Amino acid sequence: MFWNIYSKRLLSSIRNKDQLIWIWAFPLIMSTLFYFCLSAVSQSDNLESVPVGVITDTAYEENQMFSQVLEQVGSGEDAILKVTEYAQRDKADSALEKGDIDGYILIRENTPQLVVKQDGMNQTILKSFLDRYVQTEGNIRAIMEKNPGYALDLEEIMGGDTLTEEISLSSQPYSPVINFYYALMAMVCMYGGMQGLTSITYLQGNLSALGARRMMAPLGRIRVIFYDLLASATVHMMSLLFLLFYITVILKVDFGDRLPLLVLTCLAGTILGVAFGTVVSCLSKLGENMKVGILVSITMVCCFGAGMMVSGMKYIVDQNMPIISWLNPAARISDAFYCLYYFDDYQRYCQNIAVILAMAAGMFLLSAFSLRRQNYESI
Repeated sequence: MFWNIYSKRLLSSIRNKDQLIWIWAFPLIMSTLFYFCLSAVSQSDNLESVPVGVITDTAYEENQMFSQVLEQVGSGEDAILKVTEYAQRDKADSALEKGDIDGYILIRENTPQLVVKQDGMNQTILKSFLDRYVQTEGNIRAIMEKNPGYALDLEEIMGGDTLTEEISLSSQPYSPVINFYYALMAMVCMYGGMQGLTSITYLQGNLSALGARRMMAPLGRIRVIFYDLLASATVHMMSLLFLLFYITVILKVDFGDRLPLLVLTCLAGTILGVAFGTVVSCLSKLGENMKVGILVSITMVCCFGAGMMVSGMKYIVDQNMPIISWLNPAARISDAFYCLYYFDDYQRYCQNIAVILAMAAGMFLLSAFSLRRQNYESI
């Protein structure tokens, strides 16, 4: 009897066109859109050197301080500027007109001046660099006038050395887009509610003819519900694993190297999603389409709080409404993925999994209590 119910529910889920679209096709489309729309964001911090020209006339050669600074910022792999020297100004004007450089610098009255053709990001960078140089040069000259014998390390001052160092608290590199994929995975987990909702609908005699026939079967209601929900969870888990494979292998998005725990998180999310669908179906007497609308609406609100639509929204909710954040199932699922990627220990991850399973258990208990009280005078 188990295999009969289980296999029939598997086939029914696979043949359901609405679920094929929302649980299989839609997440693939969304992840592909994320990949093409957000791939440039992950590379936004890699600024290229700004091409700039400098007029190497007599005034430039006499200003050793500026020539030394320009050599420092224009050398090395992480050079801010890509400096091209021009002996004559008309050649620099020609290069600027052609777009080979974004501007050029010339020395007038011992002060560097910037010549540009138009406004833009690179031109702003060049202006900021010159403003900083002029300010620092003025401070150095003021110090030297008051303390002529004071030794200043010009290379260290103008090189922009700092007393701080940027380090990572995690073994994984920072990614500004990874949370969008985690929120997408959480959304798909919540969409498992469609499987749970359909299972309960097909087990209620007052909602469908199929439900009426199944309630007349010589088998305990609890066993039928368990077999049916197990098949629903199996199908949804398959869709999640396929999405995980597509994101990590096809799109090559780095989810870390803890594959078994990623699968475990998908399983916990699947259980929560199916439980969410059962409780929506059991506690509401509306029609199936209205229940699906409620399920999708709640899922979208939860995913918004998990940061799927607005970057940083999850952090804002965590800081201002921590209780709401911990009660948000989508936020707990996405945070579990987040912990696996960034955290070396498992304390917070285990907390998230415990909350997810506790939510699922509570929803299943509410559903069981509601179904236990349902009786039919005649079918």
